[in-house]
Amino acid sequence: MPRFHHSTFLLLAVLVYHLSVPSVHGEVGNGGHQDLPALLSFKSYNPNATALATWHGPNPCSSTWFGIRCSRGRVVGVFLDGASLAGEVAPLLRLSHIRALAVRNNSLSGALPPLDDATASPWLRHLLVARNRLTGSLNISLGALLTLRAEHNGFRGGLEALRAPSLRSLNVSGNKLAGEISGDLSRFPRSAFGGNLALCGTPLPRCVRAYNALGSDSSSNATTSIAAQSPGAAVNVSGSVPSSSSNGGFSKLSLTALMATGIGNAVLITVSLAISVAMFVYMRRKLRSAKDASDAALCFEEQEKRANGDDKCQKSGGLVCFEGGEELRLESLLKASAEVLGKGVSGSTYKAVLDDGIVVAVKRLSALQFPASRSKAFDRHMRLVGRLRHRHVVSLRGYCNSNGERLLVYDFLPNGSLQSLLQASGGGARSLDWAGRKSILFGAAQGLNYIHTFPARPALVHANVKPSNILLDERGGACVSECGLMRYATNIQQSVVPQAARCPPDLFLGRAATATSSAAPPAASVGWHGYAAPELASGAGARATQESDVYSFGMVLLEVVTDHKAADGEEGGEGEETMGMVKIGVLCTAEAPEERPTMAQVLAMMSEFM
Repeated sequence: MPRFHHSTFLLLAVLVYHLSVPSVHGEVGNGGHQDLPALLSFKSYNPNATALATWHGPNPCSSTWFGIRCSRGRVVGVFLDGASLAGEVAPLLRLSHIRALAVRNNSLSGALPPLDDATASPWLRHLLVARNRLTGSLNISLGALLTLRAEHNGFRGGLEALRAPSLRSLNVSGNKLAGEISGDLSRFPRSAFGGNLALCGTPLPRCVRAYNALGSDSSSNATTSIAAQSPGAAVNVSGSVPSSSSNGGFSKLSLTALMATGIGNAVLITVSLAISVAMFVYMRRKLRSAKDASDAALCFEEQEKRANGDDKCQKSGGLVCFEGGEELRLESLLKASAEVLGKGVSGSTYKAVLDDGIVVAVKRLSALQFPASRSKAFDRHMRLVGRLRHRHVVSLRGYCNSNGERLLVYDFLPNGSLQSLLQASGGGARSLDWAGRKSILFGAAQGLNYIHTFPARPALVHANVKPSNILLDERGGACVSECGLMRYATNIQQSVVPQAARCPPDLFLGRAATATSSAAPPAASVGWHGYAAPELASGAGARATQESDVYSFGMVLLEVVTDHKAADGEEGGEGEETMGMVKIGVLCTAEAPEERPTMAQVLAMMSEFM
């Protein structure tokens, strides 16, 4: 009887085990966690990477995994550009529902596995693996692929195995590819294939046949040149001229022939040299104009139309995209779900979630402040701002100027602005200690200095430095936003009033005055325009300068520092640092613009307290 009970117990245990195993796998299949093994396999190459520090837990779609975008419980996007990652990219390509993979500017190595609709995601549309150390061949056959950016790697072989009929943007420059460009790929511009010395065919020079034709003529050219260099020898070979001992008349004739030959050669060399110089000047101007036209990375549609000789994207005011925004589409922006982040004088800002799971911030400019009459100057400025890339400057990924509607597409920073942080810390919601305040101010100063020192003529000016334009990234770092926008606003003078009520420096030096000011409403809440330099209120012709930017930054610095003094008081060394920062702010807010320091000097002074 005990043996019977024991057998029954074992049978029940085995039955429970077999029932539990499929139930667990069913939960994984229905819960959308099939992507976890591939992501953890990729993380195993970089166990200590800062960008992957949040990659833990059973559900990668829990919105806590950095760089992961999901849709309906499945991973559809991985965005890890410039994350200092190593290892192979193959695990990420095993994600069965991925639509966009961006891992540019890393140290990834190994070969790309063969990609087709059976071995990879049939929905993969954007594959961005540029500037890594990838090798092997480009064996890709994906019907949905729209973008392939694989420049500056070590790919070898030909392009015969690259089949993507829907491809709109291609760049495989700076690799070791060889062979002939044929088929549908020949519609892309030369820049898409540059740096591959063994590639040939349209749009590059023709293949080996042109070289062989040149080589076959080399012997005849050499023979001709030899004959030209030695006419006397050629005459002697013919045997038609008598020797020099026959008479003296032949000597004169020979001398005349030699002089004529020399003069002819000199004229020929001069003409050839003039033609070469003219061709050099022409090609140099042509290359320079091409470089100026391509300073800002254009959108996929614009690149395709430029390859066909038709720049309709730019002329029609369509969406123009810059580095990092290649996957943007105007129709996706217009269809995206939007959430209002804020409204101001320049326009409204929205948080937009695109179909691919990409989150961006879209600024819709006010038609009243930015009329179409200044469209050309505004477009030139936007193309310049689109080139700004700095960790403390919010990157402009694209802009649209069409039918009086202007949209600016920026990176979305989830932690709000310095203004919201100051207001929250005043209410006790999010405390901001002294170290955090110094870090934010120093980061904003670095971003502003980068804008001021960017190589541009005329020099770049921010023109609207204030706490609401200093945003905070995922790590709490400060990023300066909306560079130069207000320089192109027509009614900017209405928002800059004479500053008779401007706060004097004594306010920031006295503890009692600070306490009094802390009891008053915040300046931002009552519409105080104290961030603008006093010279901007002198008349309609006043324009923002780098000196006025320094003044505005000084006012922001003083507000942040005094807000800390009023909220937390001074303790030990913090008091000395606070007073040092106040002195920097006072220097920045000097009445005369020429007496203010540059942002480089401000950075040097602030670094003593960091």
